[in-house]
Amino acid sequence: MSNAAYARIATAQAAVGAQYLKPGRYRLEVQSIRTKDGFKGLSAIAEVKVVTSERTQASTEPTRPGLVTSYVENLSDTKKNGGGRFKAFLMALAGAEEHEVTPNFIAKFTEAKQAGAFLLVDCEVFPKTLPEKDGRPGKVIEGYRWSNVSPTDSELAAIESKRATTKLPPLADALA
Repeated sequence: MSNAAYARIATAQAAVGAQYLKPGRYRLEVQSIRTKDGFKGLSAIAEVKVVTSERTQASTEPTRPGLVTSYVENLSDTKKNGGGRFKAFLMALAGAEEHEVTPNFIAKFTEAKQAGAFLLVDCEVFPKTLPEKDGRPGKVIEGYRWSNVSPTDSELAAIESKRATTKLPPLADALA
């Protein structure tokens, strides 16, 4: 291999693959929300940092606090309703009603203003069994139950401080 190849490998961030939440009960801090058109189609992705975690399944240790994980939904197959699940996440994050989640609303969270960055959201991840279908055996996947967190004054000040440090606009401007 050439020195250029060695240098590129040495300076690259190690790709360990996406980390996903294991079954448990969590308080999460959103790092970013984006959409991506990739090889599996159109996806919505939220990078979330675990603030607190609590065990809900005797056999599974929850994802530990401090770890940044990905919540990903495929939007390409409408029959699988990934868009509806991601909409539920956004509704819980923003404390919004379903009719408020318009394309313009979603853009405030996924584009440069990142209105959801550093907001808190609660989530319960649980095993969900899918039935056998078209001759394929059923499988167990993770289900997500999202709930809104109304930040305290000190949490809101911390959110605004983190937004300023990362050069994001204040929440009021991001949501305007």
